[in-house]
Amino acid sequence: MTSGIFSAVFASNQQVGGCGVAIFSGNTIHGGDASHYYRGKYRFDENNQISGNDRCCQVLNPSGFCLGPLTPFRLILNGHIITNDRAFELSGHVEGQPQLQIRIALNKMEELIEA
Repeated sequence: MTSGIFSAVFASNQQVGGCGVAIFSGNTIHGGDASHYYRGKYRFDENNQISGNDRCCQVLNPSGFCLGPLTPFRLILNGHIITNDRAFELSGHVEGQPQLQIRIALNKMEELIEA
């Protein structure tokens, strides 16, 4: 299991992208970008594949998200580790709208501070 602060680069099948941060801690994900914040849970299976779902909520401009003006919504994500626990690639879709697809590249920037 991984933890840390990751850069997140988003690309959708709507030909729009964006970037933000994601914080992995325990089995939770928290993060955000210029228009939305995200929070959810993830897990690794026995083959080191990652899956999870995130609830996404609007902070500012709803049209700023790479999947268009949706809020709130849930992303269903699956992926795999690329380099140890330092890089992930996730792909998925908006729950109930499989035509709205997203790909997220995550790269570890820093460890979390211990309490």
